[in-house]
Amino acid sequence: MGEFLGIGVAAGIAFLHIHFLGEPQTIGQRLLIIFVMVLAGIIEGLVVGSFQWSVLNKRFANIKVKNWLIVTALGAATAWLLGMLPSTFFAPEPATASSESIEFSGAQFALLATLSGIVLGALFGAFQWIELRKHALNASRWILANLLGWTVGLTIIYLGASAPLVETGLAAVIIFGTISGLLAGLSVGAITGLFLVNLKSA
Repeated sequence: MGEFLGIGVAAGIAFLHIHFLGEPQTIGQRLLIIFVMVLAGIIEGLVVGSFQWSVLNKRFANIKVKNWLIVTALGAATAWLLGMLPSTFFAPEPATASSESIEFSGAQFALLATLSGIVLGALFGAFQWIELRKHALNASRWILANLLGWTVGLTIIYLGASAPLVETGLAAVIIFGTISGLLAGLSVGAITGLFLVNLKSA
């Protein structure tokens, strides 16, 4: 639930930004959307971190909520920063009437999601490991847990995002986003949860 709400908040902020300001064209607009999404990442990290701490605190009583929220928010913000850079600055220009649009296949989206999950999931887990290693003997497994969890989660999100067509209505897009967000959140939570129950207190 924490992942679903966190992702939903970040996605909602991105939607509102693009809805009111449009797709970024200039360098200033692109820097602005990256800044906005980094802030969204911080909010997402605080939401996710709060839900995680409510569980972690029962297993590792000495984890302070402030410390956990800080590393989680920083990890999420950094992941959003690195994740936004390629699509914001290196994506092809929007297709015009006289040019052909560039579309990605499902396999290409899945590959992109896998690579993103490996890098961003491990990065996110590494930030949380900074605090978790003080309380768990085998805390390095948490990095692997997030790598695997976010690889599955981002694959679901990417495929869900690629499913709607240009003519797909807003209601259908919201339904696609909700379902993929729920499945992604369940996947990340379940996989990291399996690792969590096997962590040993320091």
